[in-house]
Amino acid sequence: MIESIPIQLESRFVVVEGPVGSGKTSLAKRISEHVNGKLILEEPERNPFLENFYKDPRSNALPTELSFLFQRSKLLENINQEELFSNTNVSDFLFDKDQIFIEMNLTQEEIELFNKVKDSLSVKPPEPDLVIYLQAPVDVLMTRINMRSPSIDALIDKAYLEKLADAYAKFFYYYESAPLLVVNAESIDPIHNDDHFQMLFTELVSVKYGKHFFNNTASVLT
Repeated sequence: MIESIPIQLESRFVVVEGPVGSGKTSLAKRISEHVNGKLILEEPERNPFLENFYKDPRSNALPTELSFLFQRSKLLENINQEELFSNTNVSDFLFDKDQIFIEMNLTQEEIELFNKVKDSLSVKPPEPDLVIYLQAPVDVLMTRINMRSPSIDALIDKAYLEKLADAYAKFFYYYESAPLLVVNAESIDPIHNDDHFQMLFTELVSVKYGKHFFNNTASVLT
């Protein structure tokens, strides 16, 4: 196992994102362990509407997204400025990821209601210093989901996952709120392969601005 080196990562709030099956939670855990940071994880299993959403998206989309909104707000409101200066925080979700899901799943009227509720919340989460976006083909995502122990994610069908992967790609194509590292998660296994993790970690430490692409063998700045 690679020795933790907490001084290498200057970013104080790192977010790992990607569709279901991309490995974002596992990577967030490993980065957090490597830098002795604070780990902030979304808890989809605690969303009481999620299982019914996968069974009947149309009828359950709004309560599902509102439940996630309240959960993410609660998790991020505990990050204060003192922690940002003294500790590295690593999360497996971007607060504004709800825009991906509400545009996919809600009607225009529901989107307007959702945004009113969001605007009424007092929490003002910090902007991340670095966002890592994990990309992988839908077949790879499905395989990884099916390899997991029984979970709510097993209810996801391929058609929905295809829409979700496309929506993620569109969202991050236009994303400019923080430095972004786009990772080809099909060609790298930073969870089980120490060499892959070290290559990825070396790359993410170097990202200070703009959008970068990491494909295991090369990175390109655009």
